[in-house]
Amino acid sequence: MNFPSDSGLFTIQIPTKPVSLQASRSKKDIVTDSIRSVTKTLDYLLTCDIAVKITWFINPEEKYESDDPADVDNIVKPILDALSGPEGILVNDCQVQHLMCSWVDRDNTPERIQIDIEYEPDSYCRKDGILFVQIQNALCIPINGNMSPDAIKVLLDVLEMQVQTRDAMVKRGSRVEDARGVLSIQRFFHRTRVSEFKVQSIADLRASIERGTWRHSEIQ
Repeated sequence: MNFPSDSGLFTIQIPTKPVSLQASRSKKDIVTDSIRSVTKTLDYLLTCDIAVKITWFINPEEKYESDDPADVDNIVKPILDALSGPEGILVNDCQVQHLMCSWVDRDNTPERIQIDIEYEPDSYCRKDGILFVQIQNALCIPINGNMSPDAIKVLLDVLEMQVQTRDAMVKRGSRVEDARGVLSIQRFFHRTRVSEFKVQSIADLRASIERGTWRHSEIQ
């Protein structure tokens, strides 16, 4: 398995020009395919909040004197979408906490996009076996569904206890930011943000483990 670098920085350069959010699906697919030709080879997904810096290398004359190049504020969403999902490096673009996007002179080099992602090195999950467990309401957390059933049971006990402890602290007057300290370092995701992944409620997962019928490969 290739792991996230301990440097906390992931950088790729894509030898294509960016497209606007309003571009045709076929043009967006060019950017998506270029980015995912790199990210789909990764064995992991980053699961923490991240900072993204997008740099577009382009000839200034083309940027100033033509109406063809997209505006900088319009190129962001197609790039973030391409970085997200099972073949990306992110679960969902809701993880983006800080964003910077700019264009610079390509200085006789090919037009291209550079993407720099800053992250917490320990906050990731393996793509192989990733499963989102719906712990409470619509809150989901990623786990490795290929672990043994007994190991999953232990993990579910811990996760549920953490959430219950947080809720009890808030109910008794604790500030939310203080109560959050009892939770796992693994980030929660809303159910609507993980629709491309396998998701199962904690109750259904417990029940299938107890019955001895738990099979990660059978979850749709």
